[in-house]
Amino acid sequence: MSAQQLDVRKSWRAIRRHRLIVAAVAAVGLLAGIAYGFAVPALHTATSLVVLPPPAANAPQTATANGTGTQSIETQVYIAESEPVLNSAGQNLTPALPTETVRKRVKVTAVTDDVVKIEAQGTTAAQSMQLANAVAEVYLVFVTTDQKLPGDLGKKTGARVLEQATAARGGNLLVHLGILGLLGALAGAVAGSIGVLARARGDRRLRLRDEIADAVGLPVLASVSSYQAHDMSDWAYLLEHYSPTAVEAWSLRKALHHLGLDVRGGKPDTLTVLSFAGDDNALPLGPQLAALANSIGISASIVIDGHHEPPGESALTIHLVVVDREAPHLGEAEETTNTIIALSAGVVTAEELARLAVASAADDRNIDGIVVTDPDPTDRTVGRAASPVRRTGSRLPTLLTGTARRTK
Repeated sequence: MSAQQLDVRKSWRAIRRHRLIVAAVAAVGLLAGIAYGFAVPALHTATSLVVLPPPAANAPQTATANGTGTQSIETQVYIAESEPVLNSAGQNLTPALPTETVRKRVKVTAVTDDVVKIEAQGTTAAQSMQLANAVAEVYLVFVTTDQKLPGDLGKKTGARVLEQATAARGGNLLVHLGILGLLGALAGAVAGSIGVLARARGDRRLRLRDEIADAVGLPVLASVSSYQAHDMSDWAYLLEHYSPTAVEAWSLRKALHHLGLDVRGGKPDTLTVLSFAGDDNALPLGPQLAALANSIGISASIVIDGHHEPPGESALTIHLVVVDREAPHLGEAEETTNTIIALSAGVVTAEELARLAVASAADDRNIDGIVVTDPDPTDRTVGRAASPVRRTGSRLPTLLTGTARRTK
């Protein structure tokens, strides 16, 4: 049961994550349903009633006891829906309708043992009424004359039209389009969800903090929203004016505290922030940490891949190192007192993260933890407890995250 619940939650997260795709497919289904509604017009429905004569006084007792008269009502329904009746009724219309069309649009039922109801549909109210009355009239011809019927069904005299079709119902274009549009939207949403789930089954990228932590056995120190920097002016604004929200500031402050980098007046510290090539949302983490450190009185500077030395002495020097996904290499990066990995949720796989951990170990670097940028909105895990501890079922605190900001 727990595995089934996990699959349901994972599926729901995938649908929520790609809700725009599902909504787009649903919108296409809506438009397709409306287009189909215009191509297949709404049909009006009219009803006529035919009353059969009561059973004869000298009818057999077994027949009258069953309430069927001299002929069963099922027989009369069969006659009314027979091909000769429908064919003649279709030919009596202007313009004439083929037998197959009449068969699709006419439904005959027994209301009582003596009354037959004929429902007919048409593209207009007048056509539906004409078709219902035509079927009733032709049916009367067959049961009140000596016309030969299929299978020697016999004849019945005294039948008459109880009520002619004089009004039609249905055929409202807006209702017709609304129903087909909603059905199309529902079908589109289902199809979009199935497509998303089919794609998600083959997606091996890590999205949850627990999944990221378990991949290499490292804790998630913090989760923050990334600063969207697209050009040099955005980077300059980030370094000079970045102001995190209260939740983000607390998360970054706790990460610095965990690393022991928030102590003022001590010896200069260095920190390496590793990120993957192509993970653009993880690149601003180093400047975000530097801006926060400066805001709390700890002078911080940035070094990018060892190519730019910081001006003057800083209490905290943050080195930004971008590594290749397939073959991460840290040989040219300067060794620092602390090392963390910055990555965005849903960007890297467990294999890529493990390769970076192996490369760090080969370079005698100790990775202190992971910071997740732009966490999955549906993620309620924290990524700090070991997998065996989580399996005990004890409740764990939820890691607070800020709201993603897309502009400065």
